[in-house]
Amino acid sequence: MASSNHSIKLSADLAEIGKLRAQQLGYPSWGAYIKGLIRYDAMVQGEHPITLPFAGMSTTQQDAIDAKLLQNTQRGVGERGQFLARLMERQKKAPPPTEPPSEGA
Repeated sequence: MASSNHSIKLSADLAEIGKLRAQQLGYPSWGAYIKGLIRYDAMVQGEHPITLPFAGMSTTQQDAIDAKLLQNTQRGVGERGQFLARLMERQKKAPPPTEPPSEGA
């Protein structure tokens, strides 16, 4: 089947994490890394109890998590589920962020 183009918006921190991890893991490009992640997920067919809740958070909360994950990635420090769970809990308890108005609003 022929490939097709897809695009997504990422925070600057999340994009930087992707570039760093692609290099660290030896992928030839950022795109190859993303394809590898999708393929790995398809092979494992596991649940996403830690990262799925990110999708329901505000972009400001997601950006705060991405900033912390970028710091860890730059230092070469991996964290597991408990760290992410605590980080998410802190974001949920933070005062509701003010979202910038969306384009066209």
